[in-house]
Amino acid sequence: MNRSTLLTALVTGSALAGAGYLLRHRQSPRALPSSIIPIITPVIDFAVAEDVLEAMDRLSSDEVTIVLHTLGGCVTSCVLIANALRQFTRSTAIVPYMAISGGTLIALNATHLQMGRSASLSAVDPIVAGQRAKYLPEDAKAGAEHALAREYERAISGYLQQTLEARLPGVGEATLVRAMDLFMGEHAPHEWPIRRPELEALGMPVEPAARTWGEMVDAVRRRWW
Repeated sequence: MNRSTLLTALVTGSALAGAGYLLRHRQSPRALPSSIIPIITPVIDFAVAEDVLEAMDRLSSDEVTIVLHTLGGCVTSCVLIANALRQFTRSTAIVPYMAISGGTLIALNATHLQMGRSASLSAVDPIVAGQRAKYLPEDAKAGAEHALAREYERAISGYLQQTLEARLPGVGEATLVRAMDLFMGEHAPHEWPIRRPELEALGMPVEPAARTWGEMVDAVRRRWW
């Protein structure tokens, strides 16, 4: 497995790769304001990231809203979108149903989070060759792929810590440790659902998402998935 293949293989709980697409490439069931960017795709790959960054760059205001429904995707692609969100004064991530793994990393980097009644996030630790990076052997015989997976695990851990420190200002160290354990999946499978009450228990504000956002996702996924 070469480096390029590994970047794509570091997907979040999904065997799909390279199949990303944005709602704005389809016929939307209703017109959306330009400041609302839907990311409704099984996998977030580089093509999706490019489209999202382009859409964000075209915005004239310093506010943006994204609608997330995804299983995650390439680590770098998700971080690119998360970084772009950090540049806005106000950003809102709406999760009607699910934003798994890389989708969670994106959602956490918005300044505001809205979730549907049954919506879930998940852990964000990287997956390589069908295994969580944390469980791959560390010895020298493991190969370059495993070493690169370790690099991604360290990078994601550091990035997540920055994200949580910004998202949970004023909380104590013990709470930050709990949050890191939760989102690095220390005590649960990678795709295990993280629900709104768990986020609120950490002190993270979460607003309810209007049902109309779920209806928008329903219309798209039934037609294109």
